[in-house]
Amino acid sequence: MTQNINNEGGVHSQLNVNNFTGNVYLAKKTRFARRFEKLNQEVKNDERYEGTMESLKFYLTKLDGISAETKLYDGGFNENEVISAIRRKERYAKRLQLNRFFESAQWIDSQLFAKIKMDFEAFILPLIDSGYSKSEILREVVINVVQPVLDLINIEGEDDEVLNYNADDIFGMVYYLTGQCHINWKNYDSI
Repeated sequence: MTQNINNEGGVHSQLNVNNFTGNVYLAKKTRFARRFEKLNQEVKNDERYEGTMESLKFYLTKLDGISAETKLYDGGFNENEVISAIRRKERYAKRLQLNRFFESAQWIDSQLFAKIKMDFEAFILPLIDSGYSKSEILREVVINVVQPVLDLINIEGEDDEVLNYNADDIFGMVYYLTGQCHINWKNYDSI
């Protein structure tokens, strides 16, 4: 069986990347990329969202009564580290409040929260359970939690004009989840 392939179309009708300016997308845009674009439009057109998405409500709900400060002290943080972590958490919480009026911002934050929580549980909790030092744990938080989120938003949100999250913001999200009791820095089940 033979297959004949020919390209009889004129050169002018073919994509010549060499003479093309702008972004070339050879694959469909991801849900994240589309949401970042939609967020830009929502802000530009002042399209407000009055509710809170169910997927975000979960992360806004406090699961137990242990404060973020207590969890961090229990995890071996010293006073200065706790103060710094709480500042990051509060700074992120202010950004969360500012962006809550945009549906796409809520969607993006809920997805980032889910990724942070999942990565923390997969990569960091086993280290906590094994008794690793705080410095080793924090290094792994940067490598396995913060950096993957930054990579995701830097690629998917390359045209983001609204959130512009940086590493400090992602750490703020980690500590926000700590304050909401979605992340623990100590195994409380072994007490």
